[in-house]
Amino acid sequence: MRKRGIFMTTSFAVVLGAIVCFSGIQVSKAGDIDAKKLYMTHCKTCHGVDGKPTDLGVGLGAREFADAEWQAKTTDEQIIKQINDGTPEKMMPFKEKLTQDEIKALVSVVRSFGKK
Repeated sequence: MRKRGIFMTTSFAVVLGAIVCFSGIQVSKAGDIDAKKLYMTHCKTCHGVDGKPTDLGVGLGAREFADAEWQAKTTDEQIIKQINDGTPEKMMPFKEKLTQDEIKALVSVVRSFGKK
């Protein structure tokens, strides 16, 4: 009887694991990402802590994220593409350095500067 209970429990765990694995359910949630920390680590050097370019950023042509006009005309997809691909000789691409979930999380930080 005990062996049957262990077998049933193990079988259930294996089936549940397979369902999670093949259903596309992510075990790590994007909500676990600290987007502000990512921004402070990777972006503030050029874009500043307040979304306004630093002296280095100005020299490289960094965007001012607090600019309402830029915020209005720029889509989230464009922001994601820019972070992924960068700009030759101005901004490094981050597609090899950050996950896509981390890059998507950065969009909310960029957007937050437009609300101030």
